[in-house]
Amino acid sequence: MTRLTGTPVSPGIAIGTSQIILVQEIPVVKTSIAPEAASGEVERLRKALEATIGDVENLKERARSRLSEDFLAIFDAHVIILKDPALLRGAKARIERSGVNAEYALQGSIQDMVRGLMATDDPYFQERAMDVEGLHRRVQQHLAGPLPEKTTWTSGERVVILADTLTPSETSTLHNAPIVAFATEHGARTSHTAIIARSLEIPAVVGVKGLTKTAESHGTVIVDGLEGLVILNPSEAELAEYERRAEAYQRHRKAILGQARKEARTVDGTLIRVTANLDLTDEIGSALAAGASGVGLYRSEFLFLDHSPDLPTEEDHLGYYDRIAQAFYPHRVVIRTLDLGGEKYFHAVLDRTERNPVLGVRAIRFCLRQPEIFRTQLRGILSASKRKNLAILFPMITTLQEYQQASDHLEACKRELKADGVPFDEHIPVGIMVEVPSCALTAEAYAPLVDFFSIGTNDLIQYLLAIDRNNDSVAHLYDPMHPAVLKCIAHVCDAAAAEGKPVTVCGEAAADPMMTPLLVGLGVSELSMTPSSVLEVKNHIRNLSLRACQKLAKKALKARTGAEVAELVKTAVGGAKG
Repeated sequence: MTRLTGTPVSPGIAIGTSQIILVQEIPVVKTSIAPEAASGEVERLRKALEATIGDVENLKERARSRLSEDFLAIFDAHVIILKDPALLRGAKARIERSGVNAEYALQGSIQDMVRGLMATDDPYFQERAMDVEGLHRRVQQHLAGPLPEKTTWTSGERVVILADTLTPSETSTLHNAPIVAFATEHGARTSHTAIIARSLEIPAVVGVKGLTKTAESHGTVIVDGLEGLVILNPSEAELAEYERRAEAYQRHRKAILGQARKEARTVDGTLIRVTANLDLTDEIGSALAAGASGVGLYRSEFLFLDHSPDLPTEEDHLGYYDRIAQAFYPHRVVIRTLDLGGEKYFHAVLDRTERNPVLGVRAIRFCLRQPEIFRTQLRGILSASKRKNLAILFPMITTLQEYQQASDHLEACKRELKADGVPFDEHIPVGIMVEVPSCALTAEAYAPLVDFFSIGTNDLIQYLLAIDRNNDSVAHLYDPMHPAVLKCIAHVCDAAAAEGKPVTVCGEAAADPMMTPLLVGLGVSELSMTPSSVLEVKNHIRNLSLRACQKLAKKALKARTGAEVAELVKTAVGGAKG
């Protein structure tokens, strides 16, 4: 028996037979070609790209019966990558300029794309880099010759897929597989594996170090998507225990699904709004089904990515935001203005030469330097606000001057729309993201000016503790319960309360059940998270008492370490329920 740990990304418990899928790298050898052979190499590459596009489109059609429409769009995104003119154009230039074979030229173009994606500190873009590499492998397979036959499955088999990574090209071998769970050695909440697992509502654990070296095919395996555990060759006693836990979880899930529409009120009657973080409009259905009371954060940069290399027009913005506003009406939908910077592979207008782009021209700084892009988006949001359930969120505010400049642009857009006779919400709420310590520690200066605060705990913790959460060497120091983090949140909540303004938390901490009583006790009135976490957090809140949470928060603010805070939460959670 072997127990391995990772990151739980799709809840549930499953027991099955392991099927190991390893990435099969095809060696790319540089071969010189004669100038007259270049057109043939380009044509060979074009056909391989077309064949891979066909693979992905066929996979989407086969998956349509199992996956929700909300998540089928991921396959469209991969087709867009394969059809990107820059990919073929870059490889073609290498073939003709350097006289190299299609395999080597493709590898160079892919490496350029991957380097740009990996330069960001955003897990979403890093996961897309892994998808690009998976698509690259598939194209190289087509260049190498006939593809291997797909795996066949025994009737009645319960299969647990164990892999280093899973991308659409690897997933295409799983057609009609009776999959009950996934576990991968690499990946995060935004990985292809995680998205598909949540759509299929099967357990998944990612980031399981040493998984493929330790596991054996056709062995019994337990995947615990609640605790982030993978148990290889479990004992009879463990099998019996996890069968009991799996049945209990299914009963629990069925019970809370029946309460999806019910408000999240504490036992002493305080309403805590639980809303969804959305990246794509395709996630609307999942958020509504989970009972999200609106959208606490719509990341509009993915709209820009959808239109790259072009920029979205005012009509594009209007169309996206109007769809979300209509879907969630009368609940509020918060649109965060463009939060991209030079570190993100996205568009030619971005400066990719910055030495430290995470601390450079990004988010509101970029928008203020590119007023035409900024005001196009603001006009689109305003034009979509006629139902009066949209709100605007400015990201990464560090100074009052930045906030005032952004507000001036907004007011100018209002004047323009009014002059054009376009109806809009003249009193549309405007908030700021609290992501940097300077903003958190001076929240009382912003409180009279803004309509709400939204604390982005991911970046706030990163900047406050000087921790890159994607750096394995220091990731263990990333601690949302660190006293400094809690004191910053408390300071924002106190400043907001003094002006009667609400506070949302929209980072990963919002979906952490250990953080829920702390955040509620500190004065947070809204928690926004990935749609798959909404049901559990709402259910958790209904079992808490505000008074007990406030007592817990008061004690936590006096703690010296995050470990002390964690112990306080574990000790007090029973009291917080009564």
